[in-house]
Amino acid sequence: MTKVFVPAEQVNSNQVTIVGDDAHHLRNVLRKKVGDSLLIGIETQTYHSTIVYLDQDRVVCQLLEPSGIQTESPLKTSLYQAVAKGDKMDLIIQKAVELGVSEIVPFFSRYTVVKLTKDKQYQRQQRWQKIAEAAAKQCKRDQIPKVHLPLEFDQVQSRLSQHVPGHLLLMAYEQENNQSLSQFVNLDPQHVSVVIGPEGGFSLEEVEAVQKLDGKIIKLGNRILRTETAAVAVLALVQYLWGDLG
Repeated sequence: MTKVFVPAEQVNSNQVTIVGDDAHHLRNVLRKKVGDSLLIGIETQTYHSTIVYLDQDRVVCQLLEPSGIQTESPLKTSLYQAVAKGDKMDLIIQKAVELGVSEIVPFFSRYTVVKLTKDKQYQRQQRWQKIAEAAAKQCKRDQIPKVHLPLEFDQVQSRLSQHVPGHLLLMAYEQENNQSLSQFVNLDPQHVSVVIGPEGGFSLEEVEAVQKLDGKIIKLGNRILRTETAAVAVLALVQYLWGDLG
C-alpha cells in the first residue's frame, strides 16, 4: 500500500491534506481516486486512511485506525559516512534507511576524494534527504531518518564526544587485524554509531582520534570492502545483534 509522510500541522479533525509533489504523484502518477486507501505517516505513527477528496492541488484523506505495525528498530543507529564518489552516496543512504538507520551524518576526512562548496553541500544534502524519504516510504518506515549537512572530521569528533552511557562507537578500518564486531556481542547498547571511511580509507590520526573517544576499531573479515559495502554490512550486523533484523 502506498505510504505518504505528512507534518502534524497538516492534520485537522482527523483529516490530512496532502499537497506538493506527493499530491501530484498520488493524483497524476498513481492515479489514485476517492475511496482509495493510503498509509499516512505522522511523526512516529502510521495510520490507515481513505481518500475523501482530491483536486489539482491537494489530496484530502480521512484518518482511520493506526496501522498497528511497528517498523522502527528499538536500537538507535547513527551512520557517520565519509562522502563517497558518484552515486555511491545515494545507494548508501537508500540501503541504510531500509536497514533502520536513525540518522546519517556525511563527513569529509583526510582522504575523501569528493570536494564540495558550501552551496553544493546544501544541494547534496537536500537530494540525500529526498532519497531517504523515498526509501522510508518504500520500506514502510514510521519515520524519515534525517540526513545532516556534511561535517569536517573535527566536527564529527566533537559530536561523538557528546554521547551518553549506553552508546557504542564503531569504526571499520581495513588495517585492523585483531578486533572484530563479534567481540562485543555481549554488550547491550541503546545507541550505536558506525563510522565508515572514504574510498581512500582513514588516516592513522583519524583512527587514533576515534580510539580516544572509546571507539572500537573493527575489521570486517579478510576481504577489503568498498565504502558502500562496508556501510551496509556493518548496519546489517548491528541490527542483527541488537536491533530487529533477522
